[in-house]
This record gives sequence, structure tokens and C-alpha cells, in this order.
Amino acid sequence: MGFGEEVYAIDETTANGGVDYVGWIESAITIGEVNFTNVDTFVSAVLSHIGPRFMSLLHIQVHGSPSGARFGANWVSDTTFPTYRARFARLTSHFSQNAWVDLRACNVGQNLTLMRQFHGLWGVGIVAGRGRQNNVLDMNMGRYQIIHPDGREETSIFCPPWVKYDAGRRMAREITSRL
Repeated sequence: MGFGEEVYAIDETTANGGVDYVGWIESAITIGEVNFTNVDTFVSAVLSHIGPRFMSLLHIQVHGSPSGARFGANWVSDTTFPTYRARFARLTSHFSQNAWVDLRACNVGQNLTLMRQFHGLWGVGIVAGRGRQNNVLDMNMGRYQIIHPDGREETSIFCPPWVKYDAGRRMAREITSRL
């Protein structure tokens, strides 16, 4: 994995703009996260948080299904991805070499086409669970779909250890990314 900051981006809103209590609880137990309400605020919040630094790991905590993921008011699927591609592309140059994205949403790992679209755009490794996701307990009830930075694909019953939550690692990255 590359050198850079570890970023947690959490959606706290429902599709109609109300408070999403799952996202709210996730934010309450996470320190230093960014929150967003749609694709535009997701990208802006991440860019504002990292400034001129690079990211080595981006956790995206949203609601999902086998067809896609909800970024606040925006539904992102393999068919709607082209609509948001240019907005997501603003993050591309901010990933370090061999960076990873952990798409922490229920069932979204079943949409390999969408995962390949993110991988192709950002050039990073992508991990997403194929079952129900519990971000508070840091687990997925299904297998993990993994696309490595080099494009190799696999499924695993375990999340790669370099992607799992690790407070010590996160603090070290926060410090070293500012050097």
C-alpha cells in the first residue's frame, strides 16, 4: 500500500435529505471523518480534508445493494456511474501509488461492473462486501470482492488486513502524510 492519509467518508443522510441514523452512529464513533450528502459534497469534503496530501486508503461508508450505492441523495450504479464520473475523477490525482478504496456498503461487492468502473477511474485497489455490512463492528456478513491495484480480481472470506480499521495505523498515516 502506498504512503498517504487514511480518510473516512460517511454518508449521514437519507435519500430525501433526512438524518440517517446508521451513518450518524458511525460518525459518532469515528474521529476525524468527513460527512457528505451527495456525490458533490463527498468529493468536496474529501478534497478539503486532505488538502495537498495524498490518500493511501479511502473508506466510503454508504448504503448499498447489489445494484449500487447511495451517496446521500445520489444513487450510483454501473448504469448511472457515467453521470458522476467527472465528479469522482477529481479525486484521481489525490491517491498515492497502490492506494485502496474500501467501499463499506451492504451487498455492493456483488456489482463487479461498478467496482471495475471505480478501479478504472481511480487506478486503485477496491474492496467491497458481497453481504450485509456492519461498519460499527467492522465486518461484512458475506465474502469480500477485491480488485487489486494491478487489476487482479478475487473473492475472500476475509477483508485484506491493510484495509481493515486500525486506529494506530490511521494515526501514523495522519502524521506521516503531513511531513
